[in-house]
Amino acid sequence: MCGICGEFYLRAQGKADLKKIQAMTRLLKHRGPDQEGFFSSADERLAFGHCRLKVIDLATGDQPMTNEDGSIVIVFNGEIYNFQELRAELESKGHRFKTRSDTEVIIHLYEQEGVEGFRNLVGMFAFALWDEKNQRLILARDPFGIKPLFYFQDSSRLIFGSELKALIKGIGRLPDLNPESIFSYLMLQYVPGPKTIFSGIKKLLPGTFFIADPSGVRLGEFFKLSVSSPEKKPAEAQAVEEIRFLLEQSVKSQLIADVPLGAFLSGGIDSSVIVSLMKRIKGRGVKTFSVDFSALGGADDVNETFWSRFASEYFQTEHYQLCVSADDAINCLDKVVSHLDEPVADPACIPTYLISQLARKEVTVVLSGEGADELFGGYLRYRLERLTSLLSLFTFQPGVRLLEKIFSGVPGSRRIRKALRAMQEKRNSERHLLWASVFPPNQTQELLSGSGQLFEKLNERFCAFFAQDSDHINQMLWADFGTWLADDLLVKVDRMSMAHSLEARVPYLDHRLVQYVFTLPGTWKIGFFSGKKIFKRSAKGLIPDSIIARQKAGFTLPLGKWFRQELKELILERLSESELRQAGLFDSKPVLRLLSEHLSGKEDNSQQLYSILLLQLWRDKIKNWAE
Repeated sequence: MCGICGEFYLRAQGKADLKKIQAMTRLLKHRGPDQEGFFSSADERLAFGHCRLKVIDLATGDQPMTNEDGSIVIVFNGEIYNFQELRAELESKGHRFKTRSDTEVIIHLYEQEGVEGFRNLVGMFAFALWDEKNQRLILARDPFGIKPLFYFQDSSRLIFGSELKALIKGIGRLPDLNPESIFSYLMLQYVPGPKTIFSGIKKLLPGTFFIADPSGVRLGEFFKLSVSSPEKKPAEAQAVEEIRFLLEQSVKSQLIADVPLGAFLSGGIDSSVIVSLMKRIKGRGVKTFSVDFSALGGADDVNETFWSRFASEYFQTEHYQLCVSADDAINCLDKVVSHLDEPVADPACIPTYLISQLARKEVTVVLSGEGADELFGGYLRYRLERLTSLLSLFTFQPGVRLLEKIFSGVPGSRRIRKALRAMQEKRNSERHLLWASVFPPNQTQELLSGSGQLFEKLNERFCAFFAQDSDHINQMLWADFGTWLADDLLVKVDRMSMAHSLEARVPYLDHRLVQYVFTLPGTWKIGFFSGKKIFKRSAKGLIPDSIIARQKAGFTLPLGKWFRQELKELILERLSESELRQAGLFDSKPVLRLLSEHLSGKEDNSQQLYSILLLQLWRDKIKNWAE
């Protein structure tokens, strides 16, 4: 895993500042502490920076890397899991290699097939490639956004990087915050791409490339997931076996490394299946890592201690367990906020940061279970959406409105009221947004003292996911794949693991597995009373039946209890009326109302309060980024 950055002048008279690129690269050093390298083109219009975490080909895989005559140069972040097969194919066509690295495969693949060849890459990646002969700069990002890539373009230059703080260093000023992005962040706890929290800076969307050459600049796609069902669907039993086969192949390919590997293991179905396959392939000696929590009011309702220990004993792993207290959370919160780059109000960033710190003492690479819930339908809201679709066949809206009115005065019923509001929305994209929201649109507007038509603008981003000719369940899963997974969950894993120079791999996001699963009927994945139906059948025989049958538990902190006890002083100080007015981001009255409701026990507003707190802390942190 690595960090990349660069600057390119779109006109011949501009010259990239190599010293600035060096400063940008230093800000990415945690992503690649083992080696750094730089490149400047002959006319000095282009400069690349790269810092490397050595995982494959420790001796000869340094970057920037070139082809034989130096006419193609690449800086690459990620792993290509099928590089050995691609290399053999390219060698059969006359290409000659000077290293054993996966990076060099991309160079020769581009020589052979151009940007169309990127569709053959299986892995996680973000890279910049310079084609000297054609005076062409290409940026590309993997199909699901596992690895990050940001860019800024004005009339004269393009600046890119793996993290926002490096990009802003290159721009030389702190851009304005984007009001649309703040609205999106409050509603969803993240900013959906291609927008970022900053005006003028974009995320390169998953599965796309950006080209700048003498003909101009343009975006294109090299991967687009088809969520339409095949004309002839397979037998369900056949699909069960195919899922297991594809997942085993994915895990096997992701165990290729020249450094020690391990896995995160919660004892849930997703991580247990990965560890089971690792054990089958590697044999003994698998290292696993899990996290639990402590709180003055107890944390048994969020801890998975029994299940992680049960799974580690069953698979005979070398297991490491971490217990996170409120003090641990406070002590690392500043670093978590700093490494996030843009605010992502996922409290699980805190334990992910701490468990990555522990894991890095033992291994350089971990396998993690991100993507399984979005692929197979693991969330409760998916089942509620199925129920809503069934009820839509009848006249049920008046009854739902009555229930919402009844629950409006019931303490602790916020989630029920949220579900009832969503069920009344007729448009699929808007209903999906309401299921996923942390703050409903009206409350978001209240916090921001009015925000016009920003909900409609946010909804435009989601409409495209529901436009494909597919069953509704797959549309819903694909919407989460393109937003929630890419811009929240994978950000959490990437930033928190790379903060400790730990590479996290995600076997459920092999695009061959994903493409196959999305051709299957949504009803094979999600029932009215259970999720992950077909995946549970595929897991049969790989893991104990008790793990398959156990109730899903999210990666949840005892945040509600912490805010009422151990972290009460922090939340009262940072969300005081004076602090809120000084920051100028929120109307203080609705924030103080949320705080009062939570502290009194009337509602659990911990996620809402965490979202506001994180944005306040992040705003303080970014003030010196451009210096």
